[in-house]
Amino acid sequence: MRKKMIFLFIGLIFIVAGCYIVPVQEEQPAQALEWKLVTVRATGSGAPPARAVNPAQARLMAERAAKLDCYRNLLEETYGINISARSNVRNFILKNDSIKARVDAYVRGAKVVHTTYHDDGGVEVEMQITLRQDFRQIFP
Repeated sequence: MRKKMIFLFIGLIFIVAGCYIVPVQEEQPAQALEWKLVTVRATGSGAPPARAVNPAQARLMAERAAKLDCYRNLLEETYGINISARSNVRNFILKNDSIKARVDAYVRGAKVVHTTYHDDGGVEVEMQITLRQDFRQIFP
């Protein structure tokens, strides 16, 4: 009985000795990657609508269309574009083929750099946006 107690005690010492707490070594903080400011430029075009009441309204509507097109182009360059495609085939003949492009994002800080008014009423707008550190945090 006494031998069993001694072996049990020695076994318990080995178990406890094998379970000691290992101090955790703190890793050195990784140096933050240096982010350089990136300026992205895009151009958008707008045409005057046929339903405009007068030339001034047509010009303003064309300018607005050009800005919206430019915003879309800026987003495509910075965030990318989501493409979805669908094809219907029957009897080995393509019946319907559709491709959809979608951009879903938020723009802040874009500036109009240059606006060109064409003789035909069309407007071309060039815009730029500067991507800062907070933009990089969106994409891990």
